[in-house]
Amino acid sequence: MNRKEGRIPIAKNTDSEGKKTVRVLDGEGSRIGVTYPRRAAGLVKKGRAYYVNDFIIRLSMSDAMLPDSIQKSEVMKMDNRTIIDNTRNETEAQVLKLYFEPRTWSFNKDCEHNVGGRSFMMGPDGVLAESYMLGDWGYNWTEIVSKTLLLPKNTDCSFTFWLNGGENDRNDEVCRFEVVFNNDYEQRLTYNLNRNYIPPVKKLNGWELYEIPFRTQDNEYTQLRFVAQKAYMTVMSAKEAAAYEGMTGGADPFEGERPQRHNIVFDDGFPTNKWYGTKNLQQAHKNQGAKDSAKYQYIYADRQNNDSANAGTYMADFDVNEFASAVEQVFDKLKQGRYVSVETLEGVVESSGEQVRSMMENAMQNLRNALQQLSGEMRTSTNMKLGQITASLDTLSSTCDMLENFDVEVLADSIKTGEEESDEHIDDIVSEASDSLSDMADGLRDNIEEIADQIEEIRDALSM
Repeated sequence: MNRKEGRIPIAKNTDSEGKKTVRVLDGEGSRIGVTYPRRAAGLVKKGRAYYVNDFIIRLSMSDAMLPDSIQKSEVMKMDNRTIIDNTRNETEAQVLKLYFEPRTWSFNKDCEHNVGGRSFMMGPDGVLAESYMLGDWGYNWTEIVSKTLLLPKNTDCSFTFWLNGGENDRNDEVCRFEVVFNNDYEQRLTYNLNRNYIPPVKKLNGWELYEIPFRTQDNEYTQLRFVAQKAYMTVMSAKEAAAYEGMTGGADPFEGERPQRHNIVFDDGFPTNKWYGTKNLQQAHKNQGAKDSAKYQYIYADRQNNDSANAGTYMADFDVNEFASAVEQVFDKLKQGRYVSVETLEGVVESSGEQVRSMMENAMQNLRNALQQLSGEMRTSTNMKLGQITASLDTLSSTCDMLENFDVEVLADSIKTGEEESDEHIDDIVSEASDSLSDMADGLRDNIEEIADQIEEIRDALSM
């Protein structure tokens, strides 16, 4: 068989129908199909494969950069156009997942000042993983690039990796991920990975997990790039986000205050000699807490004076002696109802009952308000005010005694109309009024006991 420049004689596909004589191997040497001699020659000419012998070709890209599904789609292209179209339709409904593999990347030779290197380091999940550190704090424009990938057209893809750093305290860094199709750099896809332009899917121990989506459109040849300048940037291989579910730790409590995110080039992720170093921020918060505390104490003292005055107002508004005197006046009013009509007596009893009830409710509310004011008082004034409230409760208790000991029969005897039927009706009214006063007394005692219990709790707290 004659060969010229490493190629076998080209035969037309029509003459070789059913005679696919060239075996196709993937990047690792495994057989993935057969194709026509003409198709094989075309792949070799384009640099996408090379001859193992006259009857075998091997694809140039390895499994690491060319997933098995893509290599098989290449064989489908060799076989027939109908299969290609069917495969493309199936692929469009799925997402092709790609992962950062540092060993298949390299520094871009077109950049004159690349800085950085590839090495293993401890990952955010506590497992050693290979990574690339690129860039520095200076002006060295650094890029790392993947090998050229052959991806299916019109396919949704997702590229996954861990990222650390990539920001400085001047906010003028470059930290990017780029997708270049068919070596057309002007039409590249650019993803800024700094300043939260693209939120990560997970944060773990100073690292951020990204899953960058892109679509190949009508392109096949694809190259991925990372670009850094004016800040150290570290990219590490990663699994899909689901593999890290449930993992937590290392959250930065000062993330919203720092001008740059965590960077492993420093001992604790941040320069300790800067104002945003962890120790400096902790001390700043401690100092601010002291200032806030002093400010609060000043406001509290001022408020305490006002509250004490307000509490005094509550106590001044409620004079238990005047309250008891008012209740007695109501009773006197009832007793003065001699020779009044039944209608008038009913009005006096009803209005008097409402008046007593209203005074009692106001008295209890004023006492509760005074008690609430004590919750923010200092110890020195609390005991004094507790004594005042206790004294008021004692007077209210005496009023309860007066309500309960009110002599209904004396009141009934003092109110007469001169008519027997009316007198019987008056007895019923007065008896009903007595029952009402007794109920009020019971309610008042319950409230007094409730407040007394609160006072004892406060006293116990103060004694601790």
